[in-house]
Amino acid sequence: MRIHRNHFRLWFISILVLHGLILGQGLMADDGATPSRPNVVLIISDDHAWTDYSFAGHLHAKTPNIDRLAAEGLTFTRGYVTTAICSPSLATMLTGLYPHQHGITGNDPVRGQKRADWIEPFFKKTQLPRQLTDAGYLTLHTGKYWMGHPNRVGFTDDMGFTGRHGGKALSIGRKSMNPIYDFIDKAQQQKKPFFVWYAPFLPHTPHNPPARLLKKYTEVKNQKKAKYLAMIEWLDETCGELMGQLKKKGVADNTLVLYLADNGWNDYGKAHPYENGVRTPFIAHWPGKIKPRKDERRLVSNIDVVPTILTAAGVKPPASLPGINLLDEQVVAKRDTLFLSNFAHDMASATEPEKSLWTRSCIHGKWKLVAWIKNPPKIRPWAGGHRRKTGANLELFDLLADPHETKNLANEHPGVVQDLLARIDGWWKVD
Repeated sequence: MRIHRNHFRLWFISILVLHGLILGQGLMADDGATPSRPNVVLIISDDHAWTDYSFAGHLHAKTPNIDRLAAEGLTFTRGYVTTAICSPSLATMLTGLYPHQHGITGNDPVRGQKRADWIEPFFKKTQLPRQLTDAGYLTLHTGKYWMGHPNRVGFTDDMGFTGRHGGKALSIGRKSMNPIYDFIDKAQQQKKPFFVWYAPFLPHTPHNPPARLLKKYTEVKNQKKAKYLAMIEWLDETCGELMGQLKKKGVADNTLVLYLADNGWNDYGKAHPYENGVRTPFIAHWPGKIKPRKDERRLVSNIDVVPTILTAAGVKPPASLPGINLLDEQVVAKRDTLFLSNFAHDMASATEPEKSLWTRSCIHGKWKLVAWIKNPPKIRPWAGGHRRKTGANLELFDLLADPHETKNLANEHPGVVQDLLARIDGWWKVD
């Protein structure tokens, strides 16, 4: 029997469509019209030490909402950021790259140089918001950014031009959460999955918490610390409000929420290579998809933000990304090493990131090696130039026995030092 060419073409297309529906039925929405991809909310705390949560055992910090997020999600207690100041850390979360790869190593150029020399090449890198937007997501920027206008990296929605730091977007959380809530309404009206970048200026200075919160910390005699702790509770309140709104809008069960800090905080400055500068809890919360548990052993990093979100959204991450999907337990279990770098506050070169480099670090199992550049750049270092009591160029710490890095063991374990130095050079060799 002869089949007319047009009839065959229609029959073949029908088979392909049916085959696609069968293979993809788990990704279809209830109405069968659009893929039921998860919404994603990325919460980025600002200048927040890894110890300063009630779930982490802090005696005074009050974080009931983040505690609940941690209890209901997958919480990695050994999370890290690639570098300990906000602009390069946030740039890593936009690109999935290390600072020496995406080029943003500090907060500002050295005096006399133009920021555009750094950010124009940065915009050419693969960007998380653009990838999600291209995949059909509505994407919202709020809070910190540093790169001028959020639409340059693909956000469909924003709170306006951010300038150097965040502009009007820094009002999120401190004044209102309505821009996020209005955006969720918009996404629901358009029947599109959404991505929210929530990077509030909390608990970052100025430490000016509401009086109703500050009065809860009268037992803390140091007024500066009391204000900082009240700022943390202010952040926590906004996280609770946001999670409540997701439930109110009926999207909580189909929303992946990731939480981490952009960098740490401490008494002598934030931008340093020790744990209080670079360590952060990392929480992944997705009801029915992620089994609640606490992981106190495996190593995770903010280089993992991009591949984790893209994979959850059904977008294949670029093969060149160094991070991993944190929702793939087998892949996470295989990782035993992380790399970090610390730079001066001011960037010296848009093409040679090592010109403002202070340290490279390696975390391997229980060990952490901080390798200082022998002749660090004499440009504004912030606390990146602050060495602990050792004053040594090589500092080795046993993080499991000494999580606050009080004892340098480099002289006692030269073999470990050489192994970690070789790993660091294999990652990024600086001549």
